[in-house]
Amino acid sequence: MAYTVLARKYRPQVFEEMVGQEPVVKTLRNELLQNRVAHAYLFCGSRGVGKTTAARLLARALNCADGPTCTPCGTCRACTEIRDGISTDVIEIDGASNNGVENVREIRENAKYLPQSARYKIYIIDEVHMLSTAAFNALLKTLEEPPAHVKFIFATTEAQKLPDTILSRCQRHNFRHIPTQAMLERLKTICSNEAIVLSDKALLAINKLSKGGMRDALSLLDQLISSHGKQPADREVMESLGVVDSALVQNMASALVERNAQALLHNIHTAYENGVEFKNLVEELAFLLRHLFVAKTVGKLPEVLSEDEQTFVASLAKNADEAQLAYLFDAVHNTLWAIGRSAFPKLTLEMQLLKTLFLAPSLSIPALMQRLENLGPFTASSSTTAGAPGGRSEANPFRNPTPRA
Repeated sequence: MAYTVLARKYRPQVFEEMVGQEPVVKTLRNELLQNRVAHAYLFCGSRGVGKTTAARLLARALNCADGPTCTPCGTCRACTEIRDGISTDVIEIDGASNNGVENVREIRENAKYLPQSARYKIYIIDEVHMLSTAAFNALLKTLEEPPAHVKFIFATTEAQKLPDTILSRCQRHNFRHIPTQAMLERLKTICSNEAIVLSDKALLAINKLSKGGMRDALSLLDQLISSHGKQPADREVMESLGVVDSALVQNMASALVERNAQALLHNIHTAYENGVEFKNLVEELAFLLRHLFVAKTVGKLPEVLSEDEQTFVASLAKNADEAQLAYLFDAVHNTLWAIGRSAFPKLTLEMQLLKTLFLAPSLSIPALMQRLENLGPFTASSSTTAGAPGGRSEANPFRNPTPRA
């Protein structure tokens, strides 16, 4: 039997299994319970957060033999056909490859006919922002007043590209990035079901690389298991996923804060010898500096950090100043642009960070003012050298003497 990747095997089959999208799920469930289902929906969000899955679940809820219901049975003909992607009444369309006006005209003509076996004829258009202007215009009238048996569900990663005329005709739902804790709990459940043994450090690395997308996280998990089996060591996880060693990033952050040029150059050379991608290294360094700045200014450690990382951030933040950390972050962030266009990334990274190290301010302006106030008031007598002949001031020894007559 063909292998099914984890992203497909663990695709949510009921609304309750959707992770991190509670506001969207609550609204859809209430609409089904109150029989207030709209004729057109727009699901917006980054990749892999559940937009297409929610569209299919809504289609099943509407066409289930027990429905419309917020708890589709999953066993009737409509539910199984929609789940397997073979329903003739739930049409999934790729907006990127079917973006012409002729494609929309075909949808408009077919929408007139009743569904063959289901309750509703549902059009799910993924990446709908790829439709041409003419295609959007051809869809307007049908989208505003579709037949009673037709529902439209649009999904997009770039809602800002949709015309206002389309946005005003749809009920919009924004899908957020899946929170770290929710994703970690889901990954642990899947690992338990698949007999996969991973440390918390490895799971955090997968979560960081997925950037809030569950599909990306499960794809990375699949890749990892294919490379090193179901019990990979942390070192193997980091090497396979291309994750920058956190110790290296922490050492570089310490060198910047402590103005240790020798340690900074040593760590850059270590990264170069180990084949670390400088872009990933600088990104991780920028994130760490951000966490340091937040800890210093807000007085609270970011929750996304592990216990070891929180200990390091708390310790280093005590020895840093807000103005210094702000300047370091800006300079390191700008270094991303420089190394991306350089013929010698290592040389560019070294010089950019060395300049940053020596140009960063030691104290903020309020701290400097406080230090000056602690020195006490400045008086004219303090500028007079004790014992000078005639009490002459030595404040400006280079002043030209008064010419004699």
